[in-house]
Amino acid sequence: MARGRRLFRLKHVALDAEAAAKYLLDLPAEGLRRDPAAYPPLSSAALFGNDRPLEVDIGTGTGEYVVELARQDGESNYLGIEVSRRLAAYAAALAARHGLENLRILRANFSLLRPLLPAGAWQRASLHFPDPVHKRKDEKRHIFNPAFLDALAHVLAPGGELSIASDKHDFFLGMLALAEQDTRFVKAHPQAYLEGLQSPHKSRFQQFWERKGVTPLQVVLRKHSD
Repeated sequence: MARGRRLFRLKHVALDAEAAAKYLLDLPAEGLRRDPAAYPPLSSAALFGNDRPLEVDIGTGTGEYVVELARQDGESNYLGIEVSRRLAAYAAALAARHGLENLRILRANFSLLRPLLPAGAWQRASLHFPDPVHKRKDEKRHIFNPAFLDALAHVLAPGGELSIASDKHDFFLGMLALAEQDTRFVKAHPQAYLEGLQSPHKSRFQQFWERKGVTPLQVVLRKHSD
């Protein structure tokens, strides 16, 4: 969830220097543009020092969703990517509170991360509730575009999955139409899309909209294994 869709007030959660050093990686846009090689690749080996499967939540917001995934699955590593400094700090503090060894939060603009994406390094990625495009001039800032699909086709392992979901149905159908044109992926389910977000944990954003009677739509794309 990007910062433009904040539907609640954040409670203050302290993030001390030790927790920040362990859980929060801040990659400034200027540095990524000037010298991306100065930053670690986004892989389990570089971020966690092991070869466990890596699952990535893009637009992680306040982090409850990815924190719960990491708590429930100690055999995989998790990375939450968030552009907002405030939300990323909140998510990192939540990870620190639970003492999670298999989770890191990355504060960065995803569109600048392509040089840090090793081929086949991610097992699964999610893009849930991205900011919708309200005006034509905002289209160039929309995260879901051909360049995004190029990045995911590169970084996902063969057979790896990308989950996309939104509470804005017309917006979702636009993303779905773009995804269906990309022959590097196949749907992981027989339906055109799924009604309701199939997830072991609901983010506070999903819970908010479901209380309003809005059913999110989801598609799960699987990268071809050839």
